[in-house]
Amino acid sequence: MIYVGIDFSLNSPAFCVFDGKKFSWGSLTRSERTLESLKKGKEKPYSVLSEENWIDLVVLSKKELPSEYSERERIKIDYFQELVEFFWQKVESKIPKDTEVVIAMEGLSFASNGNALIDISMATALIRKKIVDKFGSAQFFVFSPTSIKKFAKKGNAKKDELYHAILEKDLPGTNFNRLTNILAANKENWITKSGTVNKPLDDIIDATWICLYLMENEK
Repeated sequence: MIYVGIDFSLNSPAFCVFDGKKFSWGSLTRSERTLESLKKGKEKPYSVLSEENWIDLVVLSKKELPSEYSERERIKIDYFQELVEFFWQKVESKIPKDTEVVIAMEGLSFASNGNALIDISMATALIRKKIVDKFGSAQFFVFSPTSIKKFAKKGNAKKDELYHAILEKDLPGTNFNRLTNILAANKENWITKSGTVNKPLDDIIDATWICLYLMENEK
């Protein structure tokens, strides 16, 4: 059984895949900067993570949208499709052929307002269609953000609390400690004093909790 947890967003989607023995992770960042630029600074997450072979880091260019309504909406759908195609290719590359797969995502957060909620809804529909077309709806699960946080720590857990909670997870016989070791070694640099977790770690951690929650539910 292959378990896939996806934390989907417009600017920094991430995934976690467990094949029964080992975990692998991936992150896509949409930015005005290049990966080389994001890697500047030896202690920065992009610099440290790019040296690891168990995680894929991809950067897509982010362009300024035009102000004219029709043109902006037309370009946005191109952006969404490009994002989903790139991201889904990375996810699929971690799934061996002819294996049973279950995939989970978080439900939409209604904390987003107006156009932001409309945009993430449209893009999320595209990635969900990819999943269902490939593996069928019976293999696809959507969990509420609160249920995942409760599983990890508590229903209103903050990003830094999810970070610290994952350090306590021990999965013998797997390579899960590749993630936890690197998080533990860099927590002073990657968690700000206000409790913000540096990107792309916050999204990678979210995807990991989704995958772990999926594995627990499948039991």
